[in-house]
Amino acid sequence: MQTSQHLVLHGGRSAEPVRTSLDCCRRTVDLAGPYVKLLQVRLQHLYCIACVQIRAYSKMPFALQSRFHAPTAVDAWVMPPIPATGLEVLPPIAYAHQPATNFNTRFVHVSLNKMRTSVNSLAWTPEGRRCITGTQSGEFTLWNGTQFNFETIIQAHESPVRSMQYAHNENWLLTGEDDGKLKYWKPNLECVKAEAAHKEAVRGIAFSPSDLKFATCSDDSTIKASLLSLHPHVQVWDFPTCRAECHMTGHGGDVKSCDWHPTKAVIASGSKDGLVKVWDAKAGRNIATLHGHRNTVMQTAWNGNGNWLLSACRDQSLKVTDMRTQKELATYRGHNRDVTCAAWHPQHEELFASGAYDGSLIYWLVSNPNPQAEKRGAHDSVIWTLAWHPAGHLLATGSGDTCTKFWGRARPGDPWRDREQREQEENAATEGEIATGKNRQLASVDAMVARDSMGAIPGIGDAIPSLPQGSFPHTSGLDLLLTV
Repeated sequence: MQTSQHLVLHGGRSAEPVRTSLDCCRRTVDLAGPYVKLLQVRLQHLYCIACVQIRAYSKMPFALQSRFHAPTAVDAWVMPPIPATGLEVLPPIAYAHQPATNFNTRFVHVSLNKMRTSVNSLAWTPEGRRCITGTQSGEFTLWNGTQFNFETIIQAHESPVRSMQYAHNENWLLTGEDDGKLKYWKPNLECVKAEAAHKEAVRGIAFSPSDLKFATCSDDSTIKASLLSLHPHVQVWDFPTCRAECHMTGHGGDVKSCDWHPTKAVIASGSKDGLVKVWDAKAGRNIATLHGHRNTVMQTAWNGNGNWLLSACRDQSLKVTDMRTQKELATYRGHNRDVTCAAWHPQHEELFASGAYDGSLIYWLVSNPNPQAEKRGAHDSVIWTLAWHPAGHLLATGSGDTCTKFWGRARPGDPWRDREQREQEENAATEGEIATGKNRQLASVDAMVARDSMGAIPGIGDAIPSLPQGSFPHTSGLDLLLTV
């Protein structure tokens, strides 16, 4: 927060600065500068390689010059851990070999609606300029993706918004609500079509790689055109005509999530029955079932490489499965409550983030099952949704505490844990020590009471006088008997 001050002249004399207006300097996170820097560094790198190649080429024998091939430029940029290099930070794509640079633990901004309702879903526009959120009241709110200020709000649905997904061609937005309606939106948020897709909440939407088909999942157990199903199901729709072409049944509970393979006609879904099922979208049949979880599977997500499937469950764990062999790579445990959402990073293949019911935010690497970075208490309530910026430098989270928070990359020299988190950990440790001391005192008192009551004779008193612990005289059993 800064204030602008102006000099006001009275009778040709300068006076003290008078505050005439109040300007709010918002924190701005812009990628234009880092990308320009990246282009400059790459040009310098290529120029250096070319100079070395020319010198080496000119010194080669003629027989080897025909076999010489120029090496490929490798972007191996290193960020020294000193505060001075904070101005030289490049975009995430420049640190492909360093996924730890994208542990977004730095709090950037919190955005609040006038009407305080839970944020159930959010998505970044394809170009990354805005973040759109869907709330419990059925409203869409647009936030600026650079300065994070409010832009516009519309009443999009009559019931809570449960899911939203942009098409790969960046021309359409699909959203689902609690009443089972599905709506088509243009980039300017003009609704062009509404369809009663399900009887209950639309929990997930996923586009095919060609954007000609999309899949939806829901809590209901009925199919359109009065065809009854014994189990909740996943539907495959034709996008131009908005007609359901395939109904895939087999789950024994509410279907909470679905995701389409990045290159193939394969869909993964997670359900309340604790199963993760993989479907053939063309044939409409189940081709694999994963039984690793013990509770409701809240999220399923394919990695960009098309081989790894991430699943988040309410048993406080996440799993990554290699679908080529259908074997589990690792189980990730670190949350203290139910895991409610998870998302892969758009640039780093093995990096993903997860949110939990207690408001904690944790970053993971596929190669290490331990938490790599944590934000305990990132929200005051459950984190229902999270989404990475298309460039990967920001993470947006939506919570039941009515807040939308934005998290950025830590800068060189930043402490690994911020002051607030350290204070929370210290307070928790202090409270734990106090509770342990109280428990010990209560245990000692209970032991003394039990010892005193064991030798009591009704109407007479204690058979053996009770003494404080450690003050019992060193006497033999015979002496003790004689004294009684």
